[in-house]
Amino acid sequence: MELNQIIAVVVLMAGSCTLAKPQELAARFHPEKPTNPLGEAVFVVVELTNISFRTVRFDDGPCAQSFTPVVPVKHRISYNLYGCTGGGTAGSCLGSFVELKPGEKLLRRYLLPDGFEPDAPGDFDYTVERHITFYARDGSHKVVDRQEVRDTFTVHAVRANRARLKADYAPVVADLRSRDLVQHGLAVSAITQHPQEFLEPIILKLSRDPQTMVASITALKKLATDRAKHRLAELTASGYEEYVRQPATTALAELGDTSYCGLMLQLLNLRQGYTSEIAAKGAGLLCGDKAIPQLVSLLVGKPGTFPAYEIAYALGNTRSQTAVPILIDSLTNADPDVRRAAKEALYTLTHRQSDSDDFGTDHQNWVSWWALQGRTAQIFDSTECP
Repeated sequence: MELNQIIAVVVLMAGSCTLAKPQELAARFHPEKPTNPLGEAVFVVVELTNISFRTVRFDDGPCAQSFTPVVPVKHRISYNLYGCTGGGTAGSCLGSFVELKPGEKLLRRYLLPDGFEPDAPGDFDYTVERHITFYARDGSHKVVDRQEVRDTFTVHAVRANRARLKADYAPVVADLRSRDLVQHGLAVSAITQHPQEFLEPIILKLSRDPQTMVASITALKKLATDRAKHRLAELTASGYEEYVRQPATTALAELGDTSYCGLMLQLLNLRQGYTSEIAAKGAGLLCGDKAIPQLVSLLVGKPGTFPAYEIAYALGNTRSQTAVPILIDSLTNADPDVRRAAKEALYTLTHRQSDSDDFGTDHQNWVSWWALQGRTAQIFDSTECP
């Protein structure tokens, strides 16, 4: 197998699987197209055929899907507001119960999750495993059977020009007008998870629709054009709900554009919900040393006005030597959440960890190390994690 190949285990779970029964459904998984241009959304078609002698009822909803890569695809490293310790997930789904008579076939399209798509030309192999739970046909949720199905497929990734990409996305764009909620949702996911520059006007339109506004934030961040960043900045405004402002603020900060330092400081000063706490970490990232005086004023201010552990993470984003002794002092804070955040922020900045479980000893170890190496210690940012 070539080095650029990826093997992924795709677990499409409709329920927990503890029993094994004779085969009732045969499954086949394959890419929708024989070749997939790099950067394009990859659709996988699932064919389920009832090979038993009875009608079966099962949950076809993809809500419990889980994709676990064995060999991860290498994508561009981006900033993370929690330094070298952070992460996140996202997704949406719709599903329903399905009945199949003997010999009947069900076809479904699934979008290969963001981060699993090929990142270079070549063949990318996947192993798929699906756990199916069968239910009584009387409309109840009584489990009557369970089954595991497996298959393998290969995605053939190729380089493609703009003309082909536009042609390939044309039917996906058309699906945005579909009244079928699943079809519409797949189109939104394909466009927002795998945006192309020629889709910018469509993505900006999605960002103005309350139904797709949050989903569009992923696309705006990936586009990272001036118009996309400007729209993200607009979505951080107080006129929007917190569930919009928070991911927009996160996305804009993680793009690392220092020209938005002032906006992060402004959002921080507003003290409006968790958006301001995100902005604190964003200010650390985009403003660096400029943010430290304001962050320190919050850290030593009246207790309870701003979570001290969020300030610790913000200081860890500054890539500043000035932040290190401040975080070392925070290791003696009475709040264990603050001590934990300070340790994680110090790890982001210095790539150094103390082995002590006692916070007093831990603090002294850091004080001694900083006294000896503070002037020459290399300082890192959150894209340089070990």
